[in-house]
Amino acid sequence: MSYDDVRIGRFLDDVASARVAPAGGTVVAVAGAMGAALCEMACVHTINAREADDGDEGAAPERSFEDLREDFARQRRRLLALADQDATLVDDLFGGDASEPTERLEKRATGIPLATAEASLIVLEEAAVVVDRGRSGVVADARAGAYLADATLRASLSTVRVNATALSDRPFAETMTERADTLAKSAAAVRRDVLQDGR
Repeated sequence: MSYDDVRIGRFLDDVASARVAPAGGTVVAVAGAMGAALCEMACVHTINAREADDGDEGAAPERSFEDLREDFARQRRRLLALADQDATLVDDLFGGDASEPTERLEKRATGIPLATAEASLIVLEEAAVVVDRGRSGVVADARAGAYLADATLRASLSTVRVNATALSDRPFAETMTERADTLAKSAAAVRRDVLQDGR
């Protein structure tokens, strides 16, 4: 199943059911994709407003927002793909046909949320540009997208740390935890700029 093709109502019904998937990792990845989509929309409206403006703004900012729009679209698709991967992993680990977890699956339970956090950080960083330079009428939308990306990032890093403690491969677990710490520090620096209250 691809979350590209699932209606929101059905998705929420599945979350709020006795099924093992979709679970937390899938939900936060979808939330991150929604955040990217909001920022993408803010770019579209900024580009359209500048094209209609007879002022003296040059083409470079326009191209920059076009690049941002394309990257938000990439991260949106990436996050939806990670949602699919997370749901499949949860089914493999806890579904009706699940067997004893393998080390590969346990490592994926750390790797998928780390990748989700990495994609979300990109959305958060680029949202800062849209909040700062985007059309005033859509800045609130871009900031809402940044809040969703930040929530996705925080939740994903929490999952990385929790799942890393269960890994028998301690060097791998320590590497994943260190990468999570690096992402958290990068996010803290961006958060002060893009989110109104900095928290």
